[in-house]
Amino acid sequence: MPQSPPPSDRPEEGPPDALQGVVERVTYHDEESLYTVLRVLPESGFSPPGGTGSLFAPSRVTAVGRMLEPLEGQRVRLEGTWGRHSTHGDQFEFASNLPLDPGDEEGLVRYLSSKAFDGIGETIAQRIVEKLGTGTLGIIRDHPESLEAITGLRASVRKDLVAAVQARQAQHQTAAFLMGLGLGPMRTQTIMSKLGSGCESQVRDDPYVLITVRGMGFKSTDKVARELGLEEDDPRRLVAGIEQSLKQAADNGHSLLRQGDLMEAARELLGGAATIEGLRSALLDLIRQDRAWLDRSMLPDEDENHPLHPVYLPYLGASERGLAKNLGRLLKLGKVEALATEAQLRALEESTGIELHEDQRAAVLGLLASPVALLTGGPGVGKTTIVRWIADLASNAGYEVRLASPTGRAAKRLSEATGRPASTIHRLLKVQPPDGFEHNAQNPLKGGIVLVDEISMLDVVLAHHLISAVASPTRLIMVGDPDQLPAVGAGNVLADLLESGVIPTHRLTQVYRQDEQSLIVSNAHRVLEGEMPEFPTGGDRKGSFYFFPADGPTLTADRLIEVVSKRIPENFGLDWTEDVQVIAPMYKGDAGVDALNDRLRDAAGYGGREIERGGRIWRVGDRVIQTRNDYEKNVFNGDMGRITEVSADGVVTVKFSDQTQTYIKGEINDLRPAFAITVHRSQGGEFPCVVMPLVRGHRVMLQRNLLYTAITRAEQLVVLVGSETALRWAVETADQAQRMSMLTERLVDVCAGTTTKD
Repeated sequence: MPQSPPPSDRPEEGPPDALQGVVERVTYHDEESLYTVLRVLPESGFSPPGGTGSLFAPSRVTAVGRMLEPLEGQRVRLEGTWGRHSTHGDQFEFASNLPLDPGDEEGLVRYLSSKAFDGIGETIAQRIVEKLGTGTLGIIRDHPESLEAITGLRASVRKDLVAAVQARQAQHQTAAFLMGLGLGPMRTQTIMSKLGSGCESQVRDDPYVLITVRGMGFKSTDKVARELGLEEDDPRRLVAGIEQSLKQAADNGHSLLRQGDLMEAARELLGGAATIEGLRSALLDLIRQDRAWLDRSMLPDEDENHPLHPVYLPYLGASERGLAKNLGRLLKLGKVEALATEAQLRALEESTGIELHEDQRAAVLGLLASPVALLTGGPGVGKTTIVRWIADLASNAGYEVRLASPTGRAAKRLSEATGRPASTIHRLLKVQPPDGFEHNAQNPLKGGIVLVDEISMLDVVLAHHLISAVASPTRLIMVGDPDQLPAVGAGNVLADLLESGVIPTHRLTQVYRQDEQSLIVSNAHRVLEGEMPEFPTGGDRKGSFYFFPADGPTLTADRLIEVVSKRIPENFGLDWTEDVQVIAPMYKGDAGVDALNDRLRDAAGYGGREIERGGRIWRVGDRVIQTRNDYEKNVFNGDMGRITEVSADGVVTVKFSDQTQTYIKGEINDLRPAFAITVHRSQGGEFPCVVMPLVRGHRVMLQRNLLYTAITRAEQLVVLVGSETALRWAVETADQAQRMSMLTERLVDVCAGTTTKD
């Protein structure tokens, strides 16, 4: 792939800021980045400063910048800066471009016979221009019947030509409109693709429709709105501010905001021009448009302006209500047939040679005697053994057992632990694009037991879809560790289920698994108790938990790379490119995920074909992680794979654990490099070795449950690298930001026999 040329040496004195002429050749154009290199024949008066062309015969000029769809023969006006490239000489670096109608008959012929217009060759183009003259394009747009007199122009081609000319004119006008609002070509292209043919009218009617476009945040959209003349207290801006505040709350894990908190969040976002009265009016508009839901049922005060009324994005409100309702439905089945007796359990202990402790035995029997139940506990308490035995005993009783976890990595672990097939929840429910499931309340999962592991990762939306698809006599068993980080999505499902007290729960606290030389389990529990981890002494190279001190992010990153790529392979025999997972608290900084990914890939030394997409280089051998659910590919957020091929035309092939998928053009933006990942993205996974940088610059994220989650991702080895002060901060910081949710109250309400009003 051609590389972007190095920056030019711009002259100090004010050069012309415009280049107008005909595109003679498209030297290079990347459809993803839009980076374009053109060879332009300037019109009179647009020669480069000090160029060799005369006023009447300008020389050809190289122009570089970003353009939506360059065409040879297209007349353009480019705005930017003249410069001199060290290799290529004079060039024009443009920041904006405006397509123009060709200015002469020769240009028109070349334009009409370009790839933009199917079926129009040079001969037909010549006949059209000879008949219609220099105003050809305007005549085609406004008087398409004029083409009927052109010899050899078939009716079908004529119809397509008119449509193409009109569409391109509309596209050019829309692009000019958007770029005139300060939007760059890449964003302009994305917006036009998302909003379609009515893009300009939609944006003029309500600029905040741009928030629905990927990559357009509230601030950039607000800037566009101001360019269009909207006042700070415009009702459309207030409505958008309220909605954006709810979306930001959801991004931070909240299912809702109290009305008073919502008003304050919106005022902070919008500034002083947003009055409480105006915001209340905006909220009512959102509610009338079904873009927000105000729940008045949980408070006796019916005043719609009560500051404690919860306000939801509609899908979150529906999910929370539906989850509570369906859990209540299952719980109301009451006592059900026990699927195992104590005698059967004793027999299984004898046949396997494993003797359960009393709390484990009680958990197995209790879980198999409930329509819905919870099993919780940390590492080493025997959850895996109990899950395996539950599956075996239920199967022996003639019940089909379905095993599922939120992520592919967690499902693989569950399958290995039980010796039975396990799937992601999405695959269990048989996802149907774009956002539905084959199994739902109308078509539930049939019979047996559904056992779901790692439910700390369940957000309220996925939990709702899962539980609504569980209909009696199907039973539900949920397993999770409440001390791990909560789900990335909105809600705090496991914590709310435990707090409600309505779900039969078996919590294991006694640690039974203590490998002879393993400090991982004991240190995980030490961290939970607010105590510093213990480390091997006396130069022990056979331990499982190490700390390498380093001062500052740069030295921490240097030492981490050395530990990962040299010390671990030498001392433990692990293939670091396969078995070691670096887990960092944050993306930014020298010791953050982004920088570490670049350095680890360099250390791996992978060669082969590569491609630049989304501002990143993607190379054969790269470890990658999926960052959103792609229902059509059947690849989900958190799935990890490796790039196995980059084709000549830019198609990237990724091998996941259970399938291989290809990514074209913008699809690659759904992936991130994964030699290093965040702690949140590591949830549900387990890796032979985990290495974690700890620096003071990450203090905002250094909390006890984050460190605990990272430690418990490791099977054999944990290595911490960095500042002892940062480690101590993480151990001592137990406060977690409270997530706003009313699932607990709704569960108590439903199980008390009352119904929450919709």
